[in-house]
Amino acid sequence: MANKSYISYNIQKFAFNKMKFLKTIGIISDQGVGIGFSGPIATAFDSKNTSFVLNRGHEDQGSGNLFRVTVQTFDEKYLTEFATWYGDQPGDKKLNTPSDLEFDSNDRLYITDEANNAVFMYDVEGNFIGQWGEPGTNDGEFNSPSGITIDSKDNLYIVDQYNNRIQKFTKDGEYITSWGDAGNKTGEFNMPWGICVDDQDSIYVADWRNDRVQKFTNDGNFLNSYGKTGTGKGELIRPSDVVVNSNGMIYISDWGNERVVVLDKNGEYISSERGRSTLTTEWTTEFFESNVDERDTRAIANLIPNLPAHLQTPYHKSSQSEPLFWGITDLSIDNTNRLYVTEYRRHRCQIFHIHS
Repeated sequence: MANKSYISYNIQKFAFNKMKFLKTIGIISDQGVGIGFSGPIATAFDSKNTSFVLNRGHEDQGSGNLFRVTVQTFDEKYLTEFATWYGDQPGDKKLNTPSDLEFDSNDRLYITDEANNAVFMYDVEGNFIGQWGEPGTNDGEFNSPSGITIDSKDNLYIVDQYNNRIQKFTKDGEYITSWGDAGNKTGEFNMPWGICVDDQDSIYVADWRNDRVQKFTNDGNFLNSYGKTGTGKGELIRPSDVVVNSNGMIYISDWGNERVVVLDKNGEYISSERGRSTLTTEWTTEFFESNVDERDTRAIANLIPNLPAHLQTPYHKSSQSEPLFWGITDLSIDNTNRLYVTEYRRHRCQIFHIHS
């Protein structure tokens, strides 16, 4: 018989680290202005814990004027938007397929842009500061930069997606070092996407096509690897992002399995979450007050249908069941240990409480 104290410890550990659903923020906006999201791809927080959501547009909507950053509070107070396609600021080439955003310790915001092969910089008020980067394979050059993270010394780590490497820069864009090459061996990458830093300044990379997350020191020495291809516990299919809380718990957005996977600080599987969204948000309530016909139609719709056998994949379940995650592109933890799960395909963020 198993040791009772061991069983009790693991039950407590599971309960302690389980994600507790709090609310959803989001509604689709194809106007490129005002409340709502259009293909939200990443979320970041300033020192006041205000959320900045990067909108990339959606494949069904085109792009252009849908690129922007929207700013709102946890209580859904819409504040402003910037980096819009139609806004002209001197020297700003405008976003074109933005990928990720992150704040440094001085509330300077950095945005990576795949098509521009550049990093854009803004102040916390949304004023354009400058940009740097150019296409290529040499040190400091990019081929579709995606994820970005910033360590305790304000060094930037940028995923150089198609160059299959991580590049490290100063906050002003001065090249420091890089590591990685194409492949599936230790320290190699195959179209990496997301990246994060923990409290010890260790670097975690979502190695997308290798179906794993790799951990490194901040100068590129390999430390560990988590996950392998599959649908089981601790297995991954095309992980898009990773984030680590102050207790060392690892949260991975398992894109292909449409879920968030939770590991402990040693990489041991704890739990997974498929999503629990509701419609009880101020934005949606306001929308349906002005669109009564859509509200009434929705009330009789089956939003969690029983699907036939050939539609039992994670993708089909998520596409047909509104509460579930669908197209997770980003995970971010705010200053009060709330985990924001950004869903590109449903134009929203599901928010969970996690323990520190």
